[in-house]
Amino acid sequence: MKNIIINADDYALDERVDAAILELAGKGVVTAASAMVLSPRWMVAARSLRTAPLSRGLHLDLTSPFVEGKRPNHRLSTLIALAHARRLDLKLVRQAIAKQLLIYEEGMGAAPQFVDGHQHVHHLPGVAEVLVDVLSDRYAGNARLVGLRICTPKVKRGTKAAVIARTGAVRLSKLAEEHGHITNTDFAGVYDFSETASLPQLWQGWLESAAGAWPLVMCHVAKPGGGDGEGDPIRAARIREYDWLRSPAFAALSQRASATPAGWPQA
Repeated sequence: MKNIIINADDYALDERVDAAILELAGKGVVTAASAMVLSPRWMVAARSLRTAPLSRGLHLDLTSPFVEGKRPNHRLSTLIALAHARRLDLKLVRQAIAKQLLIYEEGMGAAPQFVDGHQHVHHLPGVAEVLVDVLSDRYAGNARLVGLRICTPKVKRGTKAAVIARTGAVRLSKLAEEHGHITNTDFAGVYDFSETASLPQLWQGWLESAAGAWPLVMCHVAKPGGGDGEGDPIRAARIREYDWLRSPAFAALSQRASATPAGWPQA
């Protein structure tokens, strides 16, 4: 059997997302959740997350509509370009990271068990260095206990996954190693969110090829119904993923692939 971290992104986005994550955590399927603490519902949502049977982390957010005073340069494409041109205002980046860590701590009563990023911004050039530095300043010798998601697939998993990795995963991996942070050993879960995507086929490939002691597969889930999905461009995909992950077919696939859902490792 191999351990698989199944991480649900975007906790606190809205009630239907949170309900799906908590239900799947209760079933032992989702084993980690990363939280968008800038969401207006974060403090309420945090109450349920505190007692959920999973690993809990910060979903660092520099691009969502929750970002205060969002400007055009908060668009992901612009942020990536500025980061790779080394033109980000790193003082503002530092302030944003420190603020979100503080808000997370206020909601959870503890430091995050891991940090990842909304649209993978946590590994962008400049952001990655500042993130590791802020964690060191804030938690001193305990900073290494905070895991860092490394978005590097160990085998070919499509163009989109490769592009994500090239935006900064290698550099963050080196920084994490230098500072002793826990990291996942493989990364999967990237696809185009299209209606034609075959989740059984994708998950079979991800689970069977997962490498190392602690591979991570990210997911995005939501329960159907309600009006929460307005403005969410991947709402339909979230519902499809939720239905798949709670299905007997997924449980059977996990068994065949000898995959055991597991939380983030402890140092």
